[in-house]
Amino acid sequence: MKFQFYRLYALLILSSALIIWSFSEIHTAMQQGNESYQIDVDNVFSGLIDEQHPVTISRISADNLALPTDLNDQLNQGKTIALTLSNRQTYYYRQGSSAEEVIAFGPVIHASQASVPRELIIFALYASLGCVALLLIWPLFRDLSKLQKTAIDFGARPRKMPQVINKRSAIYPLAKVYHEVTIQIVDFLQMHKELSRTISHEVRTPLARMRFALQLSKEQLDEKYWQRLNADIDEIEQLASNYLSFAKLEHRETQLQKVEISPQQFLKQIQDKFSLYQHKIIINFDANNLATYIDTQSMTIATQNLIMNALRFARTQINVSFYCDGERCEIKVEDDGPGFEGKGKQLLAAFARDKDQSDSSGYGLGLYIVRKVAIWHQGALTLQPSTLLGGACLCIRWRNHKQR
Repeated sequence: MKFQFYRLYALLILSSALIIWSFSEIHTAMQQGNESYQIDVDNVFSGLIDEQHPVTISRISADNLALPTDLNDQLNQGKTIALTLSNRQTYYYRQGSSAEEVIAFGPVIHASQASVPRELIIFALYASLGCVALLLIWPLFRDLSKLQKTAIDFGARPRKMPQVINKRSAIYPLAKVYHEVTIQIVDFLQMHKELSRTISHEVRTPLARMRFALQLSKEQLDEKYWQRLNADIDEIEQLASNYLSFAKLEHRETQLQKVEISPQQFLKQIQDKFSLYQHKIIINFDANNLATYIDTQSMTIATQNLIMNALRFARTQINVSFYCDGERCEIKVEDDGPGFEGKGKQLLAAFARDKDQSDSSGYGLGLYIVRKVAIWHQGALTLQPSTLLGGACLCIRWRNHKQR
């Protein structure tokens, strides 16, 4: 960036010097108000012939000539002065043989000359400086706009982006570093996806063999040890499934596809999936019938995560509600458990777990995924005490509009 700094510094110095020189020239031009005493002979003879404007040489008394102090001083010093009237008639005066006598010559009518107003010259000068500054600054902002658009496109869909900034641009070093960083991010995301696929597919194969072997040895193992091993396998499978969902949503392998669906229809699908839990915990599903626009796949994962989280802490009851109006929608999951006790915010981060919680089946991904889904729907996830059941209340709120 040193070259860009030196170039900008030189530009500022040259611009300042040009402005100072311009002011100096303008000031000099404004101070040069003395009349030229070189008379066109044709004008003089025209005045001698023209009876309406005869050119005469006369002697007048100095008292009859009212002059400003500076012109009067020049006249007393023996200099010739000129006075031009609005009709372009010029009279020349010079002191005569005595201080009381002045020789007058005129009127001399000068030929009409097209002159450019001084204000127009000043305006043209500064307009030129403005155009020069625009030509120097515009390429910089144009390249910054291109880089900003590239960054926005990359944030929406991470991929290898082409280099759109010319090497002669002032921000090319910045664009080069940004381009290298995007390549590293894309490579990292690709590696992360491959790792996710490995965990989700390759790990499940040996787990299936372990579960099969465990079923065969069920008669030879003590019931307590068998249940412990079976729970451990379930825990590993849950971790692989949660991590796969986390990786897919974190890197947005598929763009959101919003469809129109009624809250009742959506909760009916969720209710069918959790029908097996009704024997130990009562789950109430409440909804109105106004249409909403959501990505059903991601919102289903988010709602399931909220219910699974409530199942871990609820004592007897969970309430799931889905309400929409013309502008906003919300999915709310409440339980009668102990609540978060002020630890809600720290549980929204990825892989964050409650160290004081005796239940170790969670891996800190569920609420983080829910929060991501809410953000993608231009909403937010809030955690607060439940006024209905007394435990925790987790609520997703988002704007209700169609896919853009």
